[in-house]
Amino acid sequence: MILRLFLLFLFSISICFVFGQDSTRIQNFEEVKIVDSRIVKRQGLYDSYEVDNTKNINGFSQLTIFDNTMSDEVWFSEDVKCVSVDLKEDEKDTYLQLNWNKDQDGCDWVGLGFGWDFWSSKDISGIVDVAAIEFEVRSTGKDITNLPWAMGFEDYANGQAWVGFSRKYFVNNIITKEWSKVQIPLSLFPFEEFDTDPSNIKQMLVQLFAEGVAEINRIELVPFTGKLRESVISESLRDKSISVDGNSVDWNTNFTFFGDGHSFATKNTSDSLYIAVKVEDQHPFFNNKTNADLWNGDAIEIAIATNPKANPKRGLFLLSDYHFGLNCGLKPYLWNFSDDKLYSEGNFGIMKTDYGYFAEIAIPLKNLMHAELKADTPLGFEIAVDEGNEKMIREIQTTWNGHGASGFHSNPSLWGTIILK
Repeated sequence: MILRLFLLFLFSISICFVFGQDSTRIQNFEEVKIVDSRIVKRQGLYDSYEVDNTKNINGFSQLTIFDNTMSDEVWFSEDVKCVSVDLKEDEKDTYLQLNWNKDQDGCDWVGLGFGWDFWSSKDISGIVDVAAIEFEVRSTGKDITNLPWAMGFEDYANGQAWVGFSRKYFVNNIITKEWSKVQIPLSLFPFEEFDTDPSNIKQMLVQLFAEGVAEINRIELVPFTGKLRESVISESLRDKSISVDGNSVDWNTNFTFFGDGHSFATKNTSDSLYIAVKVEDQHPFFNNKTNADLWNGDAIEIAIATNPKANPKRGLFLLSDYHFGLNCGLKPYLWNFSDDKLYSEGNFGIMKTDYGYFAEIAIPLKNLMHAELKADTPLGFEIAVDEGNEKMIREIQTTWNGHGASGFHSNPSLWGTIILK
């Protein structure tokens, strides 16, 4: 016993020697935990370590925007004829039901807002490139292919950045009576363009257009690593050219499909872009419009940004953005919407096929860019197919990147990307 006490005394002396006179006084040997060479920290033998399990993205933890409870963090347009917002509950879920009709007198702005986390200032600047808004939505009746909504963030200086809805945000491509996920990447919101500070966010807004009924369940921010925009690589022709006559013989290449059976391919030389489009149409050439009205019938529309440095999230046209249209009726012509005139510099050819029609369009980009096209240059690009009916009126417009979102002709943020080779 005396020997054990003597050994313990020697051990205590050695501890004091190692840690110096300013070390924490040792009371019980089994309660000592050495954290590093400078720190002695008391830790009970059976104590557990504290671990921060707070859910976060890059350290941002204010992830829940709406948790299916009503509070003063949630507000909406007061006029019930414009919108009614009700918290509903069934045997499985608590959810929010929206019933709106903006197409009435007095319904100038219809929507709702979420000032989550007790209306505190939220700094989302560190997650803009790696997160998305996610929620579940379902229909109360027929399937929904798009929602006439826009979502936005407002900062505490009243700056607002908005994104219009598109079907490409639907994880399952359509909304049914079953819950379906919607994801909108934060990187699509044009914070810089509209002078909105992502480090000082006040609330998230939802603006409602047209009319409809939908149910939504829990809104939160989640990690996002998906694809933001469609992209296509143009095949380089070097100094060769294509006979633009509507014949597909020059287009033994892979086509990119979009919509219900439409597809397109692109090739380019050092100064021109060639676009071929296969249009699925049982009743082609229904277009008797003239000039800029060509969109209201069978037509092909093309938008392209000739400035590689232009912000892809911009919501307005720049002088370097162009919009062209090909009337695909019995009297076809190529129109420059940007200059509001016939596009005589371009060339086209159309031929009827078993599936509808095949069209070729040549655009001399060198004249638009005032510079030689450089290899591996990414440019904003969008293509749309307009389908007319027997009354020579457009029934459907199908866009490649927009996936049903309207307004691509004036909003470059809805465009995809073309990479010239």
